[in-house]
Amino acid sequence: MDKWNVTYSTFTEDSKNYNITTGNSSTENTSVFVTGLVWLMMIISFLGLVENGLMFWFLCFKIRRNPFTVYIANLCVADACLLLCDFVLLLHYTSASENNTGNYQTLTFFGFTFLFGYNTGLFFLTVISVERCLCVLYPVWYRCHRLRYQSAIVCAILWTFSCLVSTAEYCVCIDTLTEEPLESYKEICHGMIIFLSILNFLLCAPLMILSSLILVMKTCKTSLTSHSSKLYKIIVTTVILFLIFALPLRILNLLQYYYNSLFSEVMGTLFMLLSTINSAVNPLIYYLVGSSKGKRFRESLKVVFDRAFKDGSEPESQETAVYQRAASE
Repeated sequence: MDKWNVTYSTFTEDSKNYNITTGNSSTENTSVFVTGLVWLMMIISFLGLVENGLMFWFLCFKIRRNPFTVYIANLCVADACLLLCDFVLLLHYTSASENNTGNYQTLTFFGFTFLFGYNTGLFFLTVISVERCLCVLYPVWYRCHRLRYQSAIVCAILWTFSCLVSTAEYCVCIDTLTEEPLESYKEICHGMIIFLSILNFLLCAPLMILSSLILVMKTCKTSLTSHSSKLYKIIVTTVILFLIFALPLRILNLLQYYYNSLFSEVMGTLFMLLSTINSAVNPLIYYLVGSSKGKRFRESLKVVFDRAFKDGSEPESQETAVYQRAASE
């Protein structure tokens, strides 16, 4: 496992050797269990990729746009990147094509893209929850000070920042695992891990938790419209699932830089499975929250998603203009 840490080793040639170096029955049982998890992840990642692609198409071309849908569309792209890389890496793991040229370059590209998609999803969820929290706490200020193209500007900043962070982590910490790193690289990696820990666990996660709690309390205490309440239910549910299913993968990933020997292949695969489920289930959440209980599975997707993403905080003039533009099309 010198090439990758446990989180990624499931999909490399090194983990293939794990299955053939011993005939121990417990090892064989573990190998069978890991293989079953891999096939389950392949199915979930493929279905999630289709779901996020369909969701992105609806958000861009079928339903009324608002600042919130811009963020969700970008979140769908980030989840799709993660799921696509998941599927390709898992396919590589199951193919047993040891003589295939360019395997290392393929794993490097998709391994980095997986990390990029994960980080981007984290940043988008943080911004979505914080912005909606500000909208609830200071509605007048939010309407007056929000820039017209703020969502597009913020999305561009988040994609750029995520690319820089992911590149730095991959080059400094993950890619140096291919060989014994120099002492200077160890120090830089140590600093990078501290930065990532602060960014993930002292900034993003607390902001998401605090914003979600405020949204829940405001939704219960104030008479928000049904459309706004659905919007906030989507945010809170998505954040909770990310904290439960996806954040443990980041915790494991950071701990492995120091305590790699303590974590097994099964544990890494389970955490990868949870992260895959998190990225794949988001479109289903949007549908379940937006659909009416009495008409569930009988309404069109356009009606359901229109209801789920209707932003009650939009100024009336802007909302009317959106309706008029949609009608003219």
